[in-house]
Amino acid sequence: MKGLASANLAKLFKLLMIGGAFLPAAALAQAQTSGTETATASAGDTGTIQDIVVTARFRNEKLQDTPLSVSALNSNIIQNSVLIDVQNIQKFLPNVQLARISFAGNALSASIRGVSFADLEKTFDPAIGISIDGVFLGTNTGANVDFFDLESVEVLRGPQGTLYGRNTIGGTISMRRTKPTGELGATVHGRYGSYGTYDLDAVINLPKIGDVASIKLFGLLRKSDSFTRNRYTGEREKGRDFWNIGGSMLLDLGPDTTALLSVDYQKDRSGYPSTVNLTQASGLPFGLGGNICDFTQTIFAAVPPLKELGCASEGYLKQAKENYTLANTSLPFRSFIDGVNASLEVNAKLGNFKLTAITGYRDTNDSLLEENTGTPPIPVAPGVALPLFVAARDQSYKQFSQEVRVSGNLTDNIDLVAGAYYLHTDYAIKPFPYNGARAAQAYILNGPVQNFTAGQKLDSIAVFAESIFKLGHNVRLTVGGRYTWETKDFNIAFTVPGKFSAGAKKTFSDPTGRVILDWKPNPDTMLYASWSRGFRSGGFNGRATSATSIGPYNPERVDSYEAGIKSDLMGGKLRINPTAFWVNYANKQEDIIRAAGAGTETIVENASSARIWGLELEVQARPTPDLTLRASGGYLNGKYKSFLIPDLANPGKFLDVAAQRNFRRAPKVSFNAGVDYGVQVSTADRVTLTLDYAFIDDLTTSPLADTTGARRDVIPAYGTLDASVALLHEGSAIKNLRIAAYARDLLNKGGRLSNVLDAGLFYFGVVAPRQQFGVEATIKF
Repeated sequence: MKGLASANLAKLFKLLMIGGAFLPAAALAQAQTSGTETATASAGDTGTIQDIVVTARFRNEKLQDTPLSVSALNSNIIQNSVLIDVQNIQKFLPNVQLARISFAGNALSASIRGVSFADLEKTFDPAIGISIDGVFLGTNTGANVDFFDLESVEVLRGPQGTLYGRNTIGGTISMRRTKPTGELGATVHGRYGSYGTYDLDAVINLPKIGDVASIKLFGLLRKSDSFTRNRYTGEREKGRDFWNIGGSMLLDLGPDTTALLSVDYQKDRSGYPSTVNLTQASGLPFGLGGNICDFTQTIFAAVPPLKELGCASEGYLKQAKENYTLANTSLPFRSFIDGVNASLEVNAKLGNFKLTAITGYRDTNDSLLEENTGTPPIPVAPGVALPLFVAARDQSYKQFSQEVRVSGNLTDNIDLVAGAYYLHTDYAIKPFPYNGARAAQAYILNGPVQNFTAGQKLDSIAVFAESIFKLGHNVRLTVGGRYTWETKDFNIAFTVPGKFSAGAKKTFSDPTGRVILDWKPNPDTMLYASWSRGFRSGGFNGRATSATSIGPYNPERVDSYEAGIKSDLMGGKLRINPTAFWVNYANKQEDIIRAAGAGTETIVENASSARIWGLELEVQARPTPDLTLRASGGYLNGKYKSFLIPDLANPGKFLDVAAQRNFRRAPKVSFNAGVDYGVQVSTADRVTLTLDYAFIDDLTTSPLADTTGARRDVIPAYGTLDASVALLHEGSAIKNLRIAAYARDLLNKGGRLSNVLDAGLFYFGVVAPRQQFGVEATIKF
């Protein structure tokens, strides 16, 4: 095995060196600008690829001087490529998979370099960190942030546990909103598109008050229908229904001291496409290993036209031929969220050091009501049909966080970033009202099959420090570490199908760290190699159905080895950034949904160890001042080294079922290519064209391999072609006017499967729209 690993590493680094020497790849980072793109080139534009400053290491560094795999998007690329929310950026990033999850309010499924965790139970922790203005979200609910009033987005690939802390074993997505300007002005944006989409948003900056306070107000509205229609009424299913208002205040409190306070409120009443049924009969009795297809085949044995209602033949086998545009709607899919978010960032000078303190608070309530299987309405009496399996849950979540850190130079050759972090969360789940009562969280034919409440309190404390040592004129060594302590206090109480209550409390702790060595043989080239460790806490199973299955499960650990090159060639007109990495995964947490009587339960087990290796290549080229070419690609090879489950025939022993398990959200190949072209048509007007193509290979989202041969566990490879054309006008009364038309997934109509899952009792899928068109306008006063 060691010989094989060495051979693979040798091949990997050869490919890296070849790629660095010959392949034209492109970094996403664009010229650093803010607000709406101007109509004319800046006076200082040299026609080369301009540098962008990133804060990936809590220091202001040029992207090409940062020895990490980091991609940066600014407001221009967000606008030109019509990126609406976080999930849209996956098409620009190698080895990154992002998708909206409809089973919690505005939730996000994220995978970076094959490291992922998508279940929405709030006792489980995400594997990818999401940060908004320096505040990390403790759950993936609400993480699919709308791209509105954003200054920048940075995506860090690989473990970021040293500086960013908990639940960043796969990477981090960090977003920064614009700050108040202190000058009177406004930006108004509107969009109209397919499926009745209309979006409105506005930002108003007020004049500075007394040389002390700058205030910004903002608001947005998102409305649409779904791309799917109710098969029985012909009406479109409900789509987005979301609004958000808020404001921020920037205070100048003295020399080198500022405070930025932000508060916003969101209300989401969105609907989503009904799920799609992929269930095939098992031949077993329902509730004793059988599924919903077995159920309808049994109860309608004497009525052949109805026998297949719970089976794939009335689900995806039929709906795929309709491009997933017709839904077996038996109950509208509702996924709501209300929430208040606040943050306070204070920056001050302490001698030669900078002090930063970031306080965050989030208070959200989200609810779900939907028919989970995608089965048509089930006839139970003449003229009466009921939804087969209904999920109805109501969740509350509160989060408070405090981070304090200092940064500065200890000597001319050594700097320091050090700090402490505290997080407290409080979560509870209970039934959502259905048919006028909070009778259960799961129903079959409107009869309660699972009723419970659960909750958890978390306290997490961490200390961290990192220094960069200059070993010579062009060699640096970065060394950092973090220690985290987490205590989780969990409780659960079941009343249906049987009564039980249980509680548990446990503390988890672990050190993480990283070491980076970088060398610049010349001003335009940097080579680096690194090791980093990520840690994700253990915990409890919030949707367990027995006292023996609540856990706890143990922490997981990732060790990542990375080497990369960052180079600017041809006088700064070509940028090539290749990377290679190797990841060892220990005690890997696997979320598993399985049948539990007439319902389901979700548990996490430390079932596996794994290894992942891959390559990434990013390029940007600017052959002329008006033309920018960009591309990136990734190769990923993820494999379980072992996947152990209890051997029920031999208590105390385990079976290795790695061959029957999928390495999820890890397509072998992903790549994209794009073009930005602009032409000046007058001194005040400019026309721009943006084209983006992205390809994602076959990937799996269900942990269990489909043993039937039907490949229900595979999301087939797909490509998307997006385009936009815009007219930009720059004037005096109106600072900027931008009018644009756009197309998403130009060549494919209807929808596609975006997620599938074997839940034991049923096998279901989630669909996403394909081709969409729209127009938009932005005015800046």
